[in-house]
Amino acid sequence: MLANIFNSAVLLYMLHLSLSHKVLLKKKHNSSNLHASSTSTFKIAKPSKTQARWLDFEVGASIHFNMQTFNKYMKRGDVVPPNTFNPRNLSTDQWVKAASSFGAKYIVLTLDHFSGFLLWSSETYNYSVKSTKWREGRGDIASDFIKSCQKMNVEYGFFYSVKKNWFMNVEDFKTKSPKKQKTYNRIVLQQLKELFQNSSKYSDPFYIWFDAGTEPKVNPSIGPLIRSLAKDSICDECKSFAGNQGVRWVGNENALAPLPNWYAVQTGKCDVTPGDPLGEVFCPASCDTVIREHYWFWHKDTEYKVKTPQRLIQEYLTSVGRGCNLILNLNPDTRGLVPDIDLKVYRIFGQGIQLLYKSPVVKITAPLLKIGNNYTVNSDPLEVINGSLVMMENVIDYGQLVEEYLVYYSTVENKTVKEKGSSIGHKRIHPFPKELYGLTLKEVKINIKKLVSGGAMVELRRIRIYDWSEAKKEGYLDDEKEFLTN
Repeated sequence: MLANIFNSAVLLYMLHLSLSHKVLLKKKHNSSNLHASSTSTFKIAKPSKTQARWLDFEVGASIHFNMQTFNKYMKRGDVVPPNTFNPRNLSTDQWVKAASSFGAKYIVLTLDHFSGFLLWSSETYNYSVKSTKWREGRGDIASDFIKSCQKMNVEYGFFYSVKKNWFMNVEDFKTKSPKKQKTYNRIVLQQLKELFQNSSKYSDPFYIWFDAGTEPKVNPSIGPLIRSLAKDSICDECKSFAGNQGVRWVGNENALAPLPNWYAVQTGKCDVTPGDPLGEVFCPASCDTVIREHYWFWHKDTEYKVKTPQRLIQEYLTSVGRGCNLILNLNPDTRGLVPDIDLKVYRIFGQGIQLLYKSPVVKITAPLLKIGNNYTVNSDPLEVINGSLVMMENVIDYGQLVEEYLVYYSTVENKTVKEKGSSIGHKRIHPFPKELYGLTLKEVKINIKKLVSGGAMVELRRIRIYDWSEAKKEGYLDDEKEFLTN
């Protein structure tokens, strides 16, 4: 698989500049509008500042740690005693350090995952860390987690399940009687207030993730409450109440973004749905995946399921490389610690990402591309042993504009190969065509064929060409390299 990823890499970062640049270019090039045709009434969906910041983060983490960690075979309806939960060596500092080792800029903790057991000291019912013997009932994982994130300059977020709560016998958002439903709805709102009201020590998270979404027909008060208490937080799977802070699930757990990968959606569709270049709402997809295939929670004797660093590099390319955020899971064990083998893979994976960006061969800032014309990027001769990589990055402050483009790869051996592309977005990675293997790169030409909004020109943020020979040498692009034996 990764033996066909590349020794050398061409990374093309393409980003639209600020409105001030648009004004400057208007004067310089005597164009009425560089980014949209003068006759178009279509308005590009644009991100909020928080969404733009989230896209810039590129890599995040989730942490699955709950009753399922201590009970491998928990299933629908199972309610195990609170004292089953007893992580004697728990360290949230270790969790955050592990996520930081592969470049995660934010971490989302599962406060409640189907079981109904809560990782914060809740007053709503007697099934939380407060109800256990762990730390004599005075432990508070959510609070410790926030402190660890703040200490290490990482944004924190929370994962919360409304759809299922086995402690309260809830499935698909519903209980078995109207009376119990009313009680459950009230408790959900109380718990959300405990977490997010201004006076709460858990308030102001960067990211809120409603696992499997919410159901407004069952509990219509959740949306207004979240938007009033956490209006600046990214809201994942919030569909009808995401507002201008929404993120949606990509639809698989393999860190695999679609091609094309459009960020916009139609109003009320900020959920598991394909993007739409003509959508009215900016709601990009997130790409999540596990470290152990395919376990979200730690379970004994699953070390052989740990992914290799090479596999994670591949998943980085199919997520971040397609304009998506990669959210990689951590699963602390019954001690409350991330296992050593997982720690090693996270660290090596992070080092591999750094090598991909270590050696720029070409650096171009703010190139102006005329629609339909070739923009040539000349390179020093760069040997293409297993192929190369083209990455294009688009400043999402002004929406996702590029709809169609071509890339021409030319070698010193006078061979040229053309590829088509669409939906550049925040970052786009192209493997070089296999026809170039063994040849030497001379230049790359980019031809923007069409903008979503129309227009005659577009200014990109920067273009980079990187050499990946060191990543190849260290084995990150080779399936046969064994990182985990020592």
